[in-house]
Amino acid sequence: MDALHDALLTASADQLLVIDVDGLVLAVNAAMCDRLGIAREDLLGTDLFALFPPEIAERRRRQVRQAVSLRAPVSFVDVSAGGTEFEAVLVPAAAENGAVSSVVIRARTITPSERVEEERTRLALAIEQAVEAIILLGEDLTVQYVNQAFEEMTGFALQEIRGKSLEILYQGADQKRVIEIIRETLDSRDSWMGRTTATRKDGTILVCEKTLARIRGKRFKALGYVSVWRDITDLVQLERQLRHAQKMEAIATLAGGIAHDFNNILGPIILHAELSLATLPAAEPCRHSFEEILAGAQRAKNLVEQILGLSRDRELDKPICFQLSCIIKECLKLLRPSIPANIRLTYHKHCQEDLILADPTQIHQLFMNLATNAVQAMEGLGGSLAISIDEVAGAMVLAQDGRSLPEGRYLCLEVADTGTGIAEDHLPYIFDPFFTTRKDRRGTGLGLAVVQNILAAIGGAVQVRSTRGQGTTFSVQLPACTTASTLETGGRPVLAGQRRALMVSADPLLIQGSRQALEQAGCRIMACCSAFEALAVFRQAPDDFDLCILDAQLPEMNGVELAREMHLDYPDLPVVLCSTANLGPDLGGLGISACLRKPFRLEELHAVLEKLFGAVSGPGGE
Repeated sequence: MDALHDALLTASADQLLVIDVDGLVLAVNAAMCDRLGIAREDLLGTDLFALFPPEIAERRRRQVRQAVSLRAPVSFVDVSAGGTEFEAVLVPAAAENGAVSSVVIRARTITPSERVEEERTRLALAIEQAVEAIILLGEDLTVQYVNQAFEEMTGFALQEIRGKSLEILYQGADQKRVIEIIRETLDSRDSWMGRTTATRKDGTILVCEKTLARIRGKRFKALGYVSVWRDITDLVQLERQLRHAQKMEAIATLAGGIAHDFNNILGPIILHAELSLATLPAAEPCRHSFEEILAGAQRAKNLVEQILGLSRDRELDKPICFQLSCIIKECLKLLRPSIPANIRLTYHKHCQEDLILADPTQIHQLFMNLATNAVQAMEGLGGSLAISIDEVAGAMVLAQDGRSLPEGRYLCLEVADTGTGIAEDHLPYIFDPFFTTRKDRRGTGLGLAVVQNILAAIGGAVQVRSTRGQGTTFSVQLPACTTASTLETGGRPVLAGQRRALMVSADPLLIQGSRQALEQAGCRIMACCSAFEALAVFRQAPDDFDLCILDAQLPEMNGVELAREMHLDYPDLPVVLCSTANLGPDLGGLGISACLRKPFRLEELHAVLEKLFGAVSGPGGE
């Protein structure tokens, strides 16, 4: 080493040592000699690695080889044999030919004060870069420090909020009550935790899980408070969606459990009331009682229909391609007579193609629920009900529950009224089952829950815009269809004279209630209470029956399976299935000629028989 290099080594306060690539010491300064406790003359020319125990020597060799191979400095922190913590840097030095010929080792002892400062710096960086918002507060809850996460979460920069009270983030009566509770708690305890809302700089609300704890120094001296906030606004939305899904699942279980038996009870009530009304003279005093019975049973039937709209049975419906405008026009014919004269009804279609892929019965129910709600919102006030159909791209749609629809073509059905509107605090709950603000007992709280359930099943969405006192607009997105499906319909033989029907149901009430109605429609009834009994009767004389009426739910086998067995002996036998569920349009593939939704009315039964056999006799005879 020349004199300049020696001068540099001597002038440095750090511990320096130069070795060749094999570990021989080429130069060393006095600080390194003092550290190692070896004279300079004894170190020069010796193998540096021989001074260490074998396992440490091997580790040092690997570190030197790494610096040489990388041609870049390698640093590490270690503890000497005497317990002193030090930091070392290995710097490769290249010769004139470019090859690494030596390695400079610089070591520096880390003092306790440096370690404390390093830890303090690391802690400060950790706080600044933490995901949670961290706030340091004075004893009077004035802000002294906030980290970057707090700035991003609330919109307040440190310079804006430093020295101000924490109350700046709590606006409105509810939030101000929270800060009062926090102060009251801290008067008796050193910490508080909870889930509360706060107000951002832009006025929007965020939901946070917060902790606030007192900072104490030596001898428990109070130094202020530290508060940690975790933004759970999105999590709360997901929790709300999960609770809604659980409610819908509970309703589905309830609907599946009660609908079959309840409709079997309603069926005979409706049929007997209608039969009695058909035979009683107009002046008979008890006619009014039967009319009330029929009206009450019909309301119960409608309620069960709404509950069934939430049931898993809806998943069995098969979507088809049809014109949305046809369903809307059909519904409007039903609506117009019941809309008060002071409500103006308008309908517009703003697109050429309005084919959608869905179940027509469900869309009929969806629209009627929305339109009925709109009319009720304008009762006594008057106004306008505007119905429109337009096309929209799926990528532009954000559902009320936060979902984004996949890209594609959608039709937007909009139902807008100028009624009382929906209060802002009610909007998050309007799709919950049984939620209603009506006080006149006319609202069941199921209409909008059914709407959302139908849309979730077919891949649609709904958005709500409402202003108190100005009205409400529901925008429903429905998946569009490019080609219409056609349903095959076959002709049915028209039989003359009285027809013989085999009716199979495990419920004697359904058989009893249907027998008289079927007999007045020109059918002689053979009733069976089980599928096995019905098969035995049918196989003895399959040609004796013109029609089979089967309950969808039988103990031994379901109605579809029983129909399949009967068609093995008599393939052309007409089969009518009685069910609480909507089996969809593809009944022919199941061997079913027609379906009656329980509980059914006389006119529905007559319509099915007329479809199968031609004209039928009415309740009063031919």
